[in-house]
Amino acid sequence: MVQRFSGALWRAVHHVRSSGSSSIPTRTLGLLASHGIPRGLAVNAISTSRKTHGSIQQFRLNSSSASQSDIPKRRSTPVLRIVNNLDPRRLLKSDIIDLSGPGRPRVKFGTATDTGSQLTYYWGSTATPHKQVYNPFPPGRGFFYFRSRPGLPVGTGEIRFRLVEADSPSDSATDLFVRGRDLLEHRGHMPWRLHMLQIYTSKIYRPLRSLLLQQGLVSQAQIRDAGQRAIAQGRMVLRHDSTILDTISDTFVIRLPMPTNRMTFIHEECIAPSVQAGCKLFWRDAQGPGPVKGSDAPSRVYEGYAALRFELKKVERIKDFYNVKEGQVVLVLRVVQLFDPVGPDRVPFSLPEGGDFVQREVAGRYWCMPLDRALKYGILTPSSLKILEELYLGDRASAKFATTGSAP
Repeated sequence: MVQRFSGALWRAVHHVRSSGSSSIPTRTLGLLASHGIPRGLAVNAISTSRKTHGSIQQFRLNSSSASQSDIPKRRSTPVLRIVNNLDPRRLLKSDIIDLSGPGRPRVKFGTATDTGSQLTYYWGSTATPHKQVYNPFPPGRGFFYFRSRPGLPVGTGEIRFRLVEADSPSDSATDLFVRGRDLLEHRGHMPWRLHMLQIYTSKIYRPLRSLLLQQGLVSQAQIRDAGQRAIAQGRMVLRHDSTILDTISDTFVIRLPMPTNRMTFIHEECIAPSVQAGCKLFWRDAQGPGPVKGSDAPSRVYEGYAALRFELKKVERIKDFYNVKEGQVVLVLRVVQLFDPVGPDRVPFSLPEGGDFVQREVAGRYWCMPLDRALKYGILTPSSLKILEELYLGDRASAKFATTGSAP
């Protein structure tokens, strides 16, 4: 029976091919119908065979029950975004690009012949071990641009993305840039950036380095010196979880409590990459560690993002710190802003005016680091110590080493 069915179908196909007619012999249609093949479906299948320019190709009956996995998927052509300018003083409207869409958009910098660099907005872990998910850039169009601050050491600076809105065709690129705003990172507290240390030390940003050089925004000596200034035998190893600080007085954002605070410090003398700058960092409400009126929580430990900065502090009460001497100058961390001030119990946290010091795991003790230890690990250098002394010690001048060493 199968042979009869196949033979009839072959003769029907041959009839259509040789005659150019779209009609199928009645006997063949009756045979196909007796095998449960609808007339319309058979005509469609045979007509498709006719369109293959006389060649008989393997075909599959077209039905609504066909598996979706059998249907070949068309791959979308990746969009290549081209950036030819990073200098905010030379902006053109043609420099505006759109980063929204894919998880990691591909951007070609300058006239490089490569396929472009894939940029990451931010990535997070998934329930599957060792698997990461890349989150797309938010909707918006704008300019990539180089930003630096005068007077800072080699290795500082960053690439930012300025979001703009074209209100009128007569708006110049400069007007759009001035009225625009920098794209924020996913937490919404700091601008998204590609730091120059990442650009100098990663192969994927080689075209970006070339464009910066071509436009005179950086020099070959700066790129070379940044890699050689690492404190650890000339090796510049940047961990993805390391916060980069252009100068010791800058404010930065972390999430509290913080088990291990890793930071990269850029000093006049050197660059200290991925240093452990504090562990088990907490902040508790000034009302104390016990129960608070209106809250069922046994402890008022803040959980959320906060803005911090390094300061120097002369110890006045030994009980506020651990293993210090009275009059000793130590490195401390001050909380200057809470970004998630309402706790899970719906009771707001109250940060004192002017901020408060970061605390240790034990309630009532502030985190601190003796200056000799901070100098040893590269958190401080003579130049950065001087910056903090001028900011926080004032007319008390430099702390002598006898009062800055670790307590026995």
